[in-house]
Amino acid sequence: MKSGQADLFAQVSDGADLPVKPPNQLQIQDWPPSLGNLSEPWLDILNDFWKSAVGQSLDQKMRGQLAAGRVIYPSTPYRAFTSTPFENVRVLILGQDPYHGPGQAEGLAFSVGMGQKIPPSLRNIFKEVQRDTGTMSPIGPASGSLERWAQQGVLMLNTALTVENALPASHSNWGWEVLTDNIILALAQRSKPCAFLLWGAHAQTKAGLINKAAAVAESHLVLKANHPSPLSAARPPVPFLGCGHFGQVNRWLQAAKQNPIDW
Repeated sequence: MKSGQADLFAQVSDGADLPVKPPNQLQIQDWPPSLGNLSEPWLDILNDFWKSAVGQSLDQKMRGQLAAGRVIYPSTPYRAFTSTPFENVRVLILGQDPYHGPGQAEGLAFSVGMGQKIPPSLRNIFKEVQRDTGTMSPIGPASGSLERWAQQGVLMLNTALTVENALPASHSNWGWEVLTDNIILALAQRSKPCAFLLWGAHAQTKAGLINKAAAVAESHLVLKANHPSPLSAARPPVPFLGCGHFGQVNRWLQAAKQNPIDW
């Protein structure tokens, strides 16, 4: 196992006391994020990235923004990895950017924290799950959290792992995409099959990474549809509403003698 990311960089100096923060705000003393409770393949991928020139540049940007008092979400950028060990990944659902409002992003794509109103895209995801599988939409204060999917082997991955408050895509093209591309490629190169759900034009650009793993790509399931956002969920060429991805994934898993996902 390789050394932790915290060993690769000097610690950020302590800043002045800050006012009360949203519960999901990343704080300066918590950067770099803890590598505890991560499976060894995740550790290797993360440490290789942070040692790279792109990783070091991203680290400096994050340190600078936090030191300047920028409000950044989520407080747990590695949540997808701690919730779903590399060897347990059976399905990858790819998002783009964490939610940029207080209390929303929790480190899992499309997922929101305790007590948060369900965002429109997630509402459409639940609508399609119910239409496709008959599973009723969840209720209660934790209904917007997709941790229950993550625990079953569904990696809920955003291509950028952080965002600044009220500024969508503010950390896109900072270098996170290099890390998440490495993760997609590593999953595609495994001998263990994986279902890749690519919703929207941004996610579908990653199909080429999966195809690079030509020796095993035929064993994977790659499904494409429009993004579940209300702006595109019902539009051609492949409307998200009616795509049937959730039932198709379960039939694929069952054909491989695996337990279906309890969506």
